[in-house]
Amino acid sequence: MRSVCIPVFLCIILIIVANFSVHGAGFSVYEQGATATGMAGAFAAKADDATAVFYNPAGISQLEGTHLSVGLTWIPPETEMTDPYGGTWETESQDFLVPNLYLTHGFNDTVAIGLGIYAPFGLGMDWTKDDDWIYRYLVKDVSVESMYVNPVISFSLNENWSVAAGAIWVASDVEYVAAVDMTPVEIALSEAMGMDFTLPDSELRLEGDNENGDWGYSLAIHGTINRFHLGLAYRSAVECGYIGDATFDVPASGYGSTVDGLINGFFPDTQGTTSIEMPASIQLGLGYDVTDAFYVEFDVLWHGWSSYKSLDIDFEEPSLTDVQQTKDWDDVMSYRLGLYYQMTDQAAIFGGYYFDETPIPDRTLDPILPGADRNSFQVGASYDFGGLKLEGSYMALLFDDRETTTNYRDVNGKYESSTHIFSAQVSYSF
Repeated sequence: MRSVCIPVFLCIILIIVANFSVHGAGFSVYEQGATATGMAGAFAAKADDATAVFYNPAGISQLEGTHLSVGLTWIPPETEMTDPYGGTWETESQDFLVPNLYLTHGFNDTVAIGLGIYAPFGLGMDWTKDDDWIYRYLVKDVSVESMYVNPVISFSLNENWSVAAGAIWVASDVEYVAAVDMTPVEIALSEAMGMDFTLPDSELRLEGDNENGDWGYSLAIHGTINRFHLGLAYRSAVECGYIGDATFDVPASGYGSTVDGLINGFFPDTQGTTSIEMPASIQLGLGYDVTDAFYVEFDVLWHGWSSYKSLDIDFEEPSLTDVQQTKDWDDVMSYRLGLYYQMTDQAAIFGGYYFDETPIPDRTLDPILPGADRNSFQVGASYDFGGLKLEGSYMALLFDDRETTTNYRDVNGKYESSTHIFSAQVSYSF
């Protein structure tokens, strides 16, 4: 056991560093582990490897000995928007690398423990490709990064049923960049100085984190009845409260240092606070061993996004107007089908399909996160070298085209998005 302590420690350090150097693509990143991802995330009832810490921690009672699993998911998203006037805008090309680490250990036939370090929620949209981006006063670049540290303990009630509980500690940071419309400043200067002004855009940058982290919990149950497998897992909501700095980049006006000084007085750097609730989720899975080699599972996943009513940013400086953005998101369902076939004692193939509903109504759909219903198809394979297992999967993620003409701020447009997701996992058991 001592010989693996240093590698495990180094893996944990690596994943912590990696997670904070990248963004998640979209607000929900449910791709954890190559096998589970290749089965469309329909894994709550199977839950028979270390990634069960994420999908259903009660499943780790099936695992004997110690299991370490480290993985990486590559997400290169693409989004294009057509504005109401026919203009076309694209996001900057981005490559998101989302790591994960899972470790489990079975003490005996009754008690098992596990640890997961993963990033289930993240957001990254970069519209800075064009300087004259039509909605630059709403957003130019935005990111939310999160890291979940999730220790769990599982108890076997008998040879068929187990239950689990865990604590969740969340570290998260946010960054938000938008252009500042200088029209009100131009009017104020014109009235004060008796001449017309034309000023270049300024820029607002908000950077913050949730300081010492925030807490949640997870609960789960896993069981088998003859050839049937059942899994039910709950992950609580976690409200992350952010505090950080709001800074303004005010370019030279071209009207001299006196005017520059007056303009800078409108935009004092300050601190700001906001909060984002990472939603609760419930996953129910039912699996069936069609044969000793062929397994089928269907899962239903609920996300409680209706808690996301608004995004409010409060500035410490009283002269600045606080930001209030209505969201009014909805609770949503996801339906997932996974297939697994053990070809030989070493080799397996798997595949799946899922349909996700978007939580974002037309009224608040905007380029900060232009979500849409999506269909996804997956394939993957694994090979066990005897203690060392290599896994890989591919996912095609197809978003429905989405158009809104009723956004409450008139931020209307048509969005087209797609991405391909590649996952790789290395697992070691001893």
